[in-house]
Amino acid sequence: MISNRDESKRRLTASGIKPTFQRAVILEAVRGKNGHPAIRDLHARLLRDVPTLSKTTLYSTLELFARKGLVKPLFIDPAEVRYDGVAEPHHHFYCTACRRILDIDIACSTGRAGRIHGHQVDEVHGYFKGLCRDCLAGGRLSRAANVSIHNSPRRKPHA
Repeated sequence: MISNRDESKRRLTASGIKPTFQRAVILEAVRGKNGHPAIRDLHARLLRDVPTLSKTTLYSTLELFARKGLVKPLFIDPAEVRYDGVAEPHHHFYCTACRRILDIDIACSTGRAGRIHGHQVDEVHGYFKGLCRDCLAGGRLSRAANVSIHNSPRRKPHA
C-alpha cells in the first residue's frame, strides 16, 4: 500500500518538482482530510513535523504548487486565502457562519474551460455562500445575514 507521503512525492516528481521532505509534507497536509486550510492553520499544523518551517517557505512552496497545478488558491473567504489540494475542477460552498469551505460535487454545464461567447476560458471557479447544514441545525446566525444581495451592484454579462 502506498503511503500519503509516497503519493505526495510521486505527484511532486510527476510535476517536475524535486520531492524534498518539506515539500512532500506540505502537499500531504494540503491534500489531507482537513481540506482548504489557510496559511496560518497549515503552518501551525506543520510545525509539529517540521519545526524549522518558516511561513515564507510555506508561501513560496504553495505558490510553486499552484503554478504547477498541484493546488488551487481559493479566494472565497474574504479574510484569507485558502488552499485546495484537489486541483481538478469542482465547486465550493463557503459557510458565512463557521467559515468552513466544503467541496460541492455538481454538474455545471457552463462551469468548464473552453470557449464561451467567443471568450477563451482557462479557469473556472464556482462558489456558493450561505449557511452549512451544521450551522443551520445548530441555530447559528450568519455573520453576513444583514447584508442584502439586493444592495450589491450587478453587472450585465457579456452576450
